[in-house]
Amino acid sequence: MVSGAAALFVAHVASAQARACATSAADSAMLAGAQWSAPLDRLVSAHASALSLRDALERVAAIAKIRLSYSSEIVPLDRAVCLTADAVPVGRVLAQLLLGANVTPVAVGADQVVLAPRKPSAPRPAASDVAPPVGVLDRVVVTGTAVGAPEREVTIGLDVLDGRQLAREDVSSISSAVDGRVPGMWTWTQSPTSIMSSYASIRGASSFGLSYPKVYIDGIEVANPLLISRFSPDAIERIEVIRGPQGSALYGTDAISGVVNIVTRTEGTGPEGEHTSLRTTAGLMQSDFSRGVLSQNHSLGLATGSGLRSADVHISGGSVGDFIPGGFNRNLNASGSARTVGERATFSATARYFMEETGSAGSPLLTRPSPPPGDTTSRPLGGALPPQSIHEYTLGTNATYTASDRLTHSATIGVDGYRLSNVQMNTAPIMSPADSALLRARGGADRATIRGSSVLKLATSESTQADFTLSAEHGVFRATTPESQPTGLGERGEPGPLTERMVSRWESNSGLTGQANASFDNALFFTGGVRLEHDSRLPGTDVTALPMVGVAAVSDYGPITVKVRGAYGEGVRPPSTFAHAEFWQSSYGSSQGTLGPEKQAGTEAGLDVLWGRTFSFRATRFDQRASGLIQEVMLPADSNPMSRRLRYELENVGVITNRGWEMETSGSISRLTVSGTLSLVSSRVENVAKGYNGDLRAGDRMLQVPARTGSVNFSWLGDGWFASFGGSRAIDWVNYDELGLSRAYSSGTRSVHDMLGQQLRQYWRRYDGGLRLRASASHDVRGIFTFEVSGDNLLNYQRNEPDNVTILPGRTLMTGMRVKF
Repeated sequence: MVSGAAALFVAHVASAQARACATSAADSAMLAGAQWSAPLDRLVSAHASALSLRDALERVAAIAKIRLSYSSEIVPLDRAVCLTADAVPVGRVLAQLLLGANVTPVAVGADQVVLAPRKPSAPRPAASDVAPPVGVLDRVVVTGTAVGAPEREVTIGLDVLDGRQLAREDVSSISSAVDGRVPGMWTWTQSPTSIMSSYASIRGASSFGLSYPKVYIDGIEVANPLLISRFSPDAIERIEVIRGPQGSALYGTDAISGVVNIVTRTEGTGPEGEHTSLRTTAGLMQSDFSRGVLSQNHSLGLATGSGLRSADVHISGGSVGDFIPGGFNRNLNASGSARTVGERATFSATARYFMEETGSAGSPLLTRPSPPPGDTTSRPLGGALPPQSIHEYTLGTNATYTASDRLTHSATIGVDGYRLSNVQMNTAPIMSPADSALLRARGGADRATIRGSSVLKLATSESTQADFTLSAEHGVFRATTPESQPTGLGERGEPGPLTERMVSRWESNSGLTGQANASFDNALFFTGGVRLEHDSRLPGTDVTALPMVGVAAVSDYGPITVKVRGAYGEGVRPPSTFAHAEFWQSSYGSSQGTLGPEKQAGTEAGLDVLWGRTFSFRATRFDQRASGLIQEVMLPADSNPMSRRLRYELENVGVITNRGWEMETSGSISRLTVSGTLSLVSSRVENVAKGYNGDLRAGDRMLQVPARTGSVNFSWLGDGWFASFGGSRAIDWVNYDELGLSRAYSSGTRSVHDMLGQQLRQYWRRYDGGLRLRASASHDVRGIFTFEVSGDNLLNYQRNEPDNVTILPGRTLMTGMRVKF
């Protein structure tokens, strides 16, 4: 009886497989005449039966050496399929596997293929409409939603930077990556002596002089987002950027400005089957304070495996000579990842190590003032000091398990940390927000993150899709920093010499997020969610609610797609951060009572227009209100009008309004692609807090926030050739006249009381930045060797950004070679 039942079961399975294969074979005849563009024209051969669609897609991707992107919500990954192909285009194989699903394979890069949704009213695909051109709305992203979904469904403004494009242009810093590609976000150009990212604007100011996004690496929150300034472009798959507080509903506290999610590569061998990539470049950097500054970068990439199992290692390092006296840089970046894909589960692991040393040189434009007698609080401006050094690491794992067609679970466990030593500040007499944050980051910190989520599909009909995500997250943070304390009192009652002792503090946060997504006819999309957050740094409250709601409507008019979207969100940042930590106290540091958290809430509305893959235009209007911004206010240390001693107090400034427009466009003609961004930002003080002693008044522009930023980029990709040319510029911002302040302070003839509070306004000045042009070109020889040449800051702009004491590298010309095998 058992044998009979087994025979019936085998016969049933064989019958089902035969029907599936017969159906696929019949429909494949209809697809035989389709014309496929690269890389969908690559020929593949494969035979297998009784496969899940997930497994079949991974096998085809591995054989064809392509990268597949799709949403598990719209692709029936557990459906049984047959795989039958004999030297046929991979586009035809994918279309055959996807018959009956509302998706189609679309080439969006040299080796990238997206399984993009079709209009639900369309019948089963004919040969003429198997691969219609689509725009970037069909890229699959993970930052904007609780689960991966096509960007068509995302209701907020989102930008995705392609890692391959960054690698072609040899972009290795956050500032270079976002300034020319992300509207509404501007970072000051990275100096070789700086180990911090300095964000001038993320839709205006969300913190006084030091706005910054919450940063993740493969879903693992970094311990200090300001210290993520450089990366190896060869190791990056993509960088996803949310601007504004809308991301707080998913990512919790500290996402008041936005979220940056860096996704590393896990693809195995390259598109041409290469396992090794070796790259070396070197060149000269110009400087008004040095001659013949050598700059060099070298990298090695190793990869193995396929779409089912892969592993890779990327190592890069470089150095810059003394472009100012004592201003050198040395860095090393190493990362590795591994991934395995099973029938229902996917597991990946990531590891990163970064080391950087920089010369502790102050600005050559400043003269170090002599401290007055008895002054124990003067800060050094530079000199023969040990180099600043930082060591960073990230370790983590991600796992996804598909329990059924309706239920998917995922988990992330990881830790990120750093060690920072020999910090020196480079400006005087006012401690800049960047210097303040760097001072407070001394020592080290580690952050552990554990997050789990479950996605339940509530509706899966052809016209209606709905899901609900429930996720829980817990983070633990430990920082060990030096604290300065006076050893006693001097003869005249002044604080004695300072000594430092290491102080550790622990923090924790827990968040519970519920988010619902719904779509109708693949044209109307709704997103709503709230995160309940408990953060040990938030005073006077047990739980904070961070809501977000968004809606988008998408219509297709022939080849033109129009998307209208709108969203609202709220975010909060605790008063104790590396930018302004309450625990940091010394003889010249204190707090204005109990500091409240920084908050930001507001709306955004946008219009996206796409014409296939030929042209796209996006415009976003944002209106946000930030309150409780914290400023480090300089105050006299005593009542003596001629005293030179200072102290610093953390104070809530008041309410800031951030309004403006973001625009971005791109178009392609044959092999030429042109893109550009433009941002118009108004960031103003609405009112100041009671007891505020700083220099701002109601109606003032926020300092260091450019009123306009823009960029334009041209790239040409030919047969073995690649060339790019572009420029970016920040225009019209207000900042301090650091040179004037330094001269006044150093002269010793003026009381510091004349440089404090409202008197400090006389040292405000207006800045207009310079156009920073860059260019690069490369040529492949026999598919193995690639010769490269690049130039940065071609107009040799070295000063007045963001102030008049910072010195930036001048014109830099590099040449090199890459070998792949």
